[in-house]
Amino acid sequence: MKVRTWFRIHSFTGVITGLLLFIICWSGTFAVIAHELDWLVTPETRIDVPKAPLDWEAVVRNVEDAYPDATLRWLSAPLHPLSSAELIIDLPEQKSVRVYADPASAELLGDYSYFNVQRFFRSFHRNLFLPGIGVYVVSAFAVSMLVSLVAALMFYKRWWRRFFRWPKLHSRSFWSELHKTGGLWSLWFLVVIGITGLWYLVEAARYDFIDGKISYAGTAHYAVHQLPVPNHPDGLPAQPLTQLIEKARTERPDLEIRSVYIDGPTIVIQGQSDHLLVRDRANRVRLDRYTGEVLYNQTPHDYSLYWRWTDTADPLHFGDFGGLWSKSIWFLFGLLLSGLILSGTYLHARRLAGEAKERHRWPGTSAAMVVSVLVLAASSSFGFIEVRDYYGLVVEGAHQLPDLAPGVNAVINGWIAVTLGILAGWVWMLWRSTSALQRRPTD
Repeated sequence: MKVRTWFRIHSFTGVITGLLLFIICWSGTFAVIAHELDWLVTPETRIDVPKAPLDWEAVVRNVEDAYPDATLRWLSAPLHPLSSAELIIDLPEQKSVRVYADPASAELLGDYSYFNVQRFFRSFHRNLFLPGIGVYVVSAFAVSMLVSLVAALMFYKRWWRRFFRWPKLHSRSFWSELHKTGGLWSLWFLVVIGITGLWYLVEAARYDFIDGKISYAGTAHYAVHQLPVPNHPDGLPAQPLTQLIEKARTERPDLEIRSVYIDGPTIVIQGQSDHLLVRDRANRVRLDRYTGEVLYNQTPHDYSLYWRWTDTADPLHFGDFGGLWSKSIWFLFGLLLSGLILSGTYLHARRLAGEAKERHRWPGTSAAMVVSVLVLAASSSFGFIEVRDYYGLVVEGAHQLPDLAPGVNAVINGWIAVTLGILAGWVWMLWRSTSALQRRPTD
């Protein structure tokens, strides 16, 4: 194809899909640092000085005393040295409540709904709160991103020589050259995000249309390797949590325990070992809660290539494999990628509005903007329902919105306000440029 054709493909994908693509990349950028944002704005997630290792048993005992009607589901070790431990419990009036505890003293620091900054950004970025089709909608934009990337490399001649071609500040081509240079420096990031984004589409399709499997081993129906569920007589007491953890450590002395979750009569202990780029769930030990028997010991060595990649995609997509250092890099390049989408739209609008000989207007631009706005309106509606029904309170049989930490409210509402402002500017800029083009007299 001709260079100009590749250029038009690049412009087409950017303008037609750009508004929603920006939203997806923009939200994913903040999803990378969402845990750290929660730490900043929620005092209960912080402790004053680094303490001794987590006393799992004491924390559980204090939670059981403070919430006698609770069902314990999940325990997480502190994410950072100055972070508190987190427990997830179900209460009769509210499901999925986060309880924060001092890791050493086991003092309970407070509780809030499971819905926090991290949950907002992760859910919104994953599926735009759209039930059923959301993952497909979001993942489809990875195709747009990769097509735009390939097209850009095809029309930008000898791009491999231009990594250090810095734009002149006061030149007329400043924004165009800045857009190109930023795109070159983001090549590796675009490839990583695009490929992992496509992988989420493959995962969703397998689960919905092929075999309904989404995990390697477990007791649930969606596990490839079904594990038996222990059967014990009623009244048999569960072994102490500390004792179960010690048995897991004996089985896996290499395991740095990150979390523990209760799965019926079994307990699953998971974390990190010396395996590169895998989620915590790749390393797990499943024990019988009542006998302490090790039922299953899983390592990434057990995996086929398919399942190894499945547990690698998330660390690559969100950059959390190296702690704050890798997260900072992913956050900065996420901002750059979001900026590239905005600057590309600006360049397209300027080209339409400023070049008298340019008569080309992408068909469907207005329709794409309308569809994007409708998708975001649906996202807002379904998001409200999800937060109310899944994370809220049930009072006299009626669902109510959960109480969120003030800082969490501020971050979420502030991000929404800034995003709406950007989108309003986006729509106005494209609308003005295309309207100006329509008003020009023809030759």
